[in-house]
Amino acid sequence: MKLTLPSFAKINWTLEVLGRRPDGYHELRTLLQTVSVADELVFESPILDNGRGIEIVCDHPDVPCDETNLVHRAARLLSDFSGIERGIRVTINKRIPTAAGLGGGSSNAAVTLMALQKLWGINISTQDLFAIGSKLGADVPFFFMGGTCLGVGRGDEVYPLADIKSDQLLLVNAGIPVPTREVYANLPPRLTNPEAITKMPTSFLTAYTSITKSDEQMCRIGLCNDLEIPVLARHQLLGEIKQRLRQAGASGILMSGSGSTIFSIFESEAARSGAQRELSRNGWWCAPARTLGRDEYQAFYRQV
Repeated sequence: MKLTLPSFAKINWTLEVLGRRPDGYHELRTLLQTVSVADELVFESPILDNGRGIEIVCDHPDVPCDETNLVHRAARLLSDFSGIERGIRVTINKRIPTAAGLGGGSSNAAVTLMALQKLWGINISTQDLFAIGSKLGADVPFFFMGGTCLGVGRGDEVYPLADIKSDQLLLVNAGIPVPTREVYANLPPRLTNPEAITKMPTSFLTAYTSITKSDEQMCRIGLCNDLEIPVLARHQLLGEIKQRLRQAGASGILMSGSGSTIFSIFESEAARSGAQRELSRNGWWCAPARTLGRDEYQAFYRQV
């Protein structure tokens, strides 16, 4: 049996760092959103190991095909949890930049866990699915849900919100590697104070609940990302990209996640296309996108 599924990217409308947790991670409050840019995953029975092996195929030079790949780890965790050893071959057609703040690897892992339940003939509870996903990464549980969600804790506790709609997004990635560990290690002290966690600011929720959820004003009013502070300080090019998008007419501009992708909101297709032509001349990855609401997102996986 062969199953081909999209694996969508995400952006963060907001990302607030509330302080350092006792477990060493940082307490986050983030507004997550699925967007239309996607990898393609092809699942089929493997030839090796009598059909019981896990095989990853990908031609992208930065994507490992061994046990460190999140797809491989997801398949192994599900196999160990269920006791099923039927194996799988997964071909990853990579279209989302790697280490870009777009959740590509986490999305791949989540889609793998959903697909393998069908292919292996198992059905685990939602609670167990989210628990397995959390072991793989903070963004993985979000991709079981899609649409617009509130993420708290490490970002892995997700709650559905009314969908935000934005049809004229442009994503830009200049290929600058930004290790997540480095980003958090260089946060200013005010964002790493353990006592600050108890304050639990609700800045974006105030903006979110005060206007119509389909209104793109939400995206412009509430855009904020605390992780931009250390990233833009070390990578001036990202600030230049933001400035060029602003000059091109973008009404909202923000780095997604821990970077280094910059996403922007435009009022028209013409303005977005002009910006895409201008910035792509530098050899940067530029992708037009739109938001994917929860119902539309989940429709892609109802066959699973």
